[in-house]
Amino acid sequence: MAVRSETIDSDAVLFRGDRYDSTSLALFDGDRALLIEGLGSAADAEALRAELAARGKRAELLVSTHYFSDHLAAWNLFPEADVLAHENALATFWSEEFRTAEEVGHFREPTLLLSGRLGLAWGRFHIEIFENPGHTAGTLNVEIPELDLLHVGDTAVGRMAYVQYSAPEAIDRALARALARGRSRVLRSHGPLTSSETLRSARGYLANLRLRVLEARSNGRPVSEIRIEECLPAGPPAIDFEAFFHARNLASIEARGLYREAA
Repeated sequence: MAVRSETIDSDAVLFRGDRYDSTSLALFDGDRALLIEGLGSAADAEALRAELAARGKRAELLVSTHYFSDHLAAWNLFPEADVLAHENALATFWSEEFRTAEEVGHFREPTLLLSGRLGLAWGRFHIEIFENPGHTAGTLNVEIPELDLLHVGDTAVGRMAYVQYSAPEAIDRALARALARGRSRVLRSHGPLTSSETLRSARGYLANLRLRVLEARSNGRPVSEIRIEECLPAGPPAIDFEAFFHARNLASIEARGLYREAA
């Protein structure tokens, strides 16, 4: 099994694994590597380690945007590297649902915990890591001005947002804060490099989802029947990944009674 790689610049490479299309962004300073996210399976993580070794790079700092297991698989392969995470990382990890036994085994306790923001010089990069709670209460975003890039973690999932672990309103605020950074390029924890239009689409999805849920309840229609096409803004058709998490959203809305206050 191999990871796919996309060269963003001579010192920035995006690796994408087979499991969940989870990503790892590598920023190089000479032979040192900073990794943002750690892929979703042990096999993908081993492939990443081999790729770094082939390039003559050693991982020295590992950054987690949020401490869910589908982004931690590589962390135990680099025991000499520090792991930087939000101060609520452990609460985030143990709140996660739907994971496998292998994914539980990805856990490694962070060595550096962050609240607020951190400025970090790494080679030519002047990185800002900052709190942006939304997808989880313990989410970090990472801004890299030299690449005109903002890493938003799972604040956006595809062209939509995933509400299982939060409130839609909190995620919308996180998306608005991300957009306010003004970066033209956006990286999520799943999938390819994209544009800031992805964040606008995710906000549009949340707004449409709320309206469709209220309409369905008013008309006696099961919320589970709301199609993703009714919620996604104009753009490319929904992919299976998005449809899967849309179905999870509908189940969570019903189980938690979301939007009842607006009925």
